[in-house]
Amino acid sequence: MSTVRYGVNYLPSRDWWYAWVDWNDADIARDLDVIAGLGFDHIRIQCLWPLFQPNPAHISPVLLSRLVRLLDLAHERGLAVCPTVLDGWLSGFDFRPAWLRDADPFTDPAAVEAAAVLVTEVGKTVAGHPALWCLDIANEPNVLMRKAGLGPGTCDGWVHRMVAAARDGAPGVPITVGVDHEPWMTSDCALSADAVVEVSDLIAIHAWPYFTGALGRFGEGERGAWAIPDYLAQIAVATMGDRGKPLWVQEVGVSELWLEHASVPDFAERMLRRIAAVPEVAAVTWWASHDIDHRFAGFDELEYGLGLIDAANTIKLVGARVRDVVAELRARERPEPGPETIALPPNVVPDLDFAEKWFAGMGADVGPRIVREKGTTAE
Repeated sequence: MSTVRYGVNYLPSRDWWYAWVDWNDADIARDLDVIAGLGFDHIRIQCLWPLFQPNPAHISPVLLSRLVRLLDLAHERGLAVCPTVLDGWLSGFDFRPAWLRDADPFTDPAAVEAAAVLVTEVGKTVAGHPALWCLDIANEPNVLMRKAGLGPGTCDGWVHRMVAAARDGAPGVPITVGVDHEPWMTSDCALSADAVVEVSDLIAIHAWPYFTGALGRFGEGERGAWAIPDYLAQIAVATMGDRGKPLWVQEVGVSELWLEHASVPDFAERMLRRIAAVPEVAAVTWWASHDIDHRFAGFDELEYGLGLIDAANTIKLVGARVRDVVAELRARERPEPGPETIALPPNVVPDLDFAEKWFAGMGADVGPRIVREKGTTAE
């Protein structure tokens, strides 16, 4: 039997993550009932930074208590939880707290220490809760780093500080860092892949066929972008070397707005089967549980339809397909690594140009293992 965890990135159906303010136990419980009914075993949740820490010297005790309540409700339904703490970037919005003003949250010493306090306090609040699975430092922090024009590796110190803060608050709890594809596929990310691997207990991968550029490059066909989670996992395995940490495909999803020929359920099934063929993958978390209600203005149009469940809590066709595929995958034995390999030479970045070679050589079930050749790191 497979030991892979399958879950969803939870978005509350009624009030999105504004639900932290307009809290309603019954609404959250109803959402979690549907999620558990689809057969998932965990959720990843988002602590909106400006709400949890409205002032650098103040963390909301009300929001911390609601965080615990959410874990209580999840536990009652057999769902493990990963809270993501520093959500300055979420669903295409910049949610950095106003008190940062012109301070960079990754390099300004006072801002870094204020963020570390929040990470520690959230850790203390949830440590020991029976629903707690792991703690995620931040959601795609590299996006804000890129927007700030920070240079390669300049935020490696930041991630070490945040992980130390998490371990202070929640000793023994697995820690991860929710980066997207940039650290894995570029050489100029302010947060390096090596630093992510070094500090994390679970290695997070955000495997979006569109945002990686794979859908535009490889399309929807036989060797299409549905295999991009496999590719990113192979890069992460190669980056880890012999450290052997578990991989978490922390975000994976697809929008009907991106597809011309394939259906969303078919594309989703292809991605999930591809992920399941990578033996190092320990967890898969779909984005997202629920659609965003259109009464909330300003989100990119694609964000409204990424859920497995609609805003009225009705299971969509893609939700039913994912439920069935996950049930099948859980009944299987874990795979062994495939024999095919592809060499990643020194100073070659595993970007889409390198991916072109990988996709050309991928088999029906799993792509070739990426093996880093000895030499200097890619520039």
